[in-house]
Amino acid sequence: MIKLKIDVTKIDKSRLFVGAKGTYLDLVVYENDRPDEYGNDFSVKQDCTREDRDAGVKMPYIGNGKSIGQKRQQSQTQPARTTRNIPRAQPQVDNANEGMGGGDIPY
Repeated sequence: MIKLKIDVTKIDKSRLFVGAKGTYLDLVVYENDRPDEYGNDFSVKQDCTREDRDAGVKMPYIGNGKSIGQKRQQSQTQPARTTRNIPRAQPQVDNANEGMGGGDIPY
């Protein structure tokens, strides 16, 4: 779980938009390389359109966040969003058709 703190006074309110169930704001959350001096693992900025990015518009930094509860541990060999280890079934190979192209089917 990630807990965010946002300074709402820094929001560019012209970027708020009305949807079917409320008023929304697009945000981008960046994971920091390492926690800052306050233990924040994430930075939060307001999102902008591709046209704004191409024009060099910088959206405001509006907050930060912390991982709370059980920390996600990742390695390069483990997928980023694994929730539990479930053994994968190995494909069964039917050798009865060997020599007839039966073993050439990729899994």
